[in-house]
Amino acid sequence: MKDTRTDIVNLAEKLIRTRGYNGFSYKDISAPLNIKNAAVHYYFPTKCDLGLAVVNRNRNAFEIETRKWSKESPDVQLSRFMKIYEDSRAAKMVCFMGAFGSSYDSLPSELQGALTIAGAEIRLWLKQLLTKGLEENVFAFTENIECKADSIISALLASLILGKVTGQDILANVRNVINNTI
Repeated sequence: MKDTRTDIVNLAEKLIRTRGYNGFSYKDISAPLNIKNAAVHYYFPTKCDLGLAVVNRNRNAFEIETRKWSKESPDVQLSRFMKIYEDSRAAKMVCFMGAFGSSYDSLPSELQGALTIAGAEIRLWLKQLLTKGLEENVFAFTENIECKADSIISALLASLILGKVTGQDILANVRNVINNTI
């Protein structure tokens, strides 16, 4: 059975992660899905509602994935985290944070808030993982945990954007640096 709501969110996420939040309209969703604009508005009365659905889906997926990984060693979990970015690169998309973040100042406040919470959740998870890795002697770095977490997230996010601009696999270089400095 066709799930129009899911189809809309799927396409919206792809458009956001390839064009940016401000780079598409409901017509860009309705035409490929062969539905009327009114159908998109039925499920998502505003573009903010649609953006929130994309952010919340990514937040939920991240929570589910990190729970699955929780019994694995910190280095394996970090590898799985970096694979999220590899999957985005393979799909020729930037991560959802990079896609929304580049338009942050023009986003509705409710969407800004959801994105801020998502960023805090990712940062907290990574800081906890790095702390555990140090405690278990899996990681050996001297930087402050918060600085290390922010450096990793920033490098991964930026590598997708720079890779898109240059057409090169910047992510592979970033992953090597992270693996060699952790």
